[in-house]
Amino acid sequence: MSHIHIIIYIATLLFCFCHPAAQADNKTFVVVLDAGHGGKDPGTIGSAPSHREKDIALNITLEVGRLLRNNHPEIKIVYTRQTDVFVELGRRAEIANKAKADLFVSIHVNSLPKGAAHHAYGVQSYTLSLSTADTNLEVEKRENSVIALEGEAAKKYNYNASSESNIMFELMQDRDMKESVEFAKMAQNEMVKTGGRKDMGVKQANLAVLRKTYMPSVLLEVGYISTPAEENFLMSSSGQSAMARSIYNAISQYKGKHTGTAPKVEVPPTPAVQHNDTSSEKPTEPQAVEAPKTEQQPMYHVQILAGNKLLKPNDKQLKGLKVDIRKEGNTYKYTYGSVATMKEAKALQKSILDKFPKAFIIQY
Repeated sequence: MSHIHIIIYIATLLFCFCHPAAQADNKTFVVVLDAGHGGKDPGTIGSAPSHREKDIALNITLEVGRLLRNNHPEIKIVYTRQTDVFVELGRRAEIANKAKADLFVSIHVNSLPKGAAHHAYGVQSYTLSLSTADTNLEVEKRENSVIALEGEAAKKYNYNASSESNIMFELMQDRDMKESVEFAKMAQNEMVKTGGRKDMGVKQANLAVLRKTYMPSVLLEVGYISTPAEENFLMSSSGQSAMARSIYNAISQYKGKHTGTAPKVEVPPTPAVQHNDTSSEKPTEPQAVEAPKTEQQPMYHVQILAGNKLLKPNDKQLKGLKVDIRKEGNTYKYTYGSVATMKEAKALQKSILDKFPKAFIIQY
């Protein structure tokens, strides 16, 4: 048997024994949530040293887990980290493989290089590719740069794979990659629709954290911390909550499709995207949505105004706040923030009492 045939044979065996799809149909659905970076690796950093990717990613990851736990108790949730610790990229994949996960979701924050001539807005969903387009090289270099922190352990990553190893890899990843793209499209759609973000598309890159997993795997870039407006959004509890709900919705949809069970999806009001630079991009007009009639996980909001007129995002009555809008009958209700606990809601209310003394907390 030739060297290539041996590799193909081994790959086939590994696929059968390791791939979650090869397990019994009644297998528990397992989702691995991976908060990017952590510990000595802060990831991208915003305008202040405390504005760190690792913290944003962890907060969103934990909130996704909470939503899944409350709405899908039948799903087994596995975390690569739940605290501020450094976890090697290979270890993250190892955790997912050992759990025989059905889905691996890695959550990150994007950034342009310091000194970039322009701002970037929006979200991206990445799946794995053996051959990478030039446009994705910056993401590759940034997300794979953590390997340098792993010392001698970094030798286990091989990016100059032989044609034989590529054959083995492609055999094992073909189905996973198709399903990865499927989930990536769901996640991208939710981050745009539910999170109110600008769509920068589903892309492919050779990312180490995805390369070593044996299940559908996606890396999500939830916004640009290098852009002031998106940095403010990502650092806010309401922004992190919106992105967590987006990712939760996508997981719920994916799980429902692949297990034949009806997904439990919550779709909150869509926040408007605010662009604060002078680029040609125009702010998205506010969208009023009918109050949902389906049972959902309740969230707390601070209502600041109500009336029969639909205000524009820059209306002086809003006093610079980015708001969500609900339409109930002929009345538009303007709310600020979306948080999971009363404690967070009170903090939100207190932060705007100087602008809106009569603001009050509501729950949807």
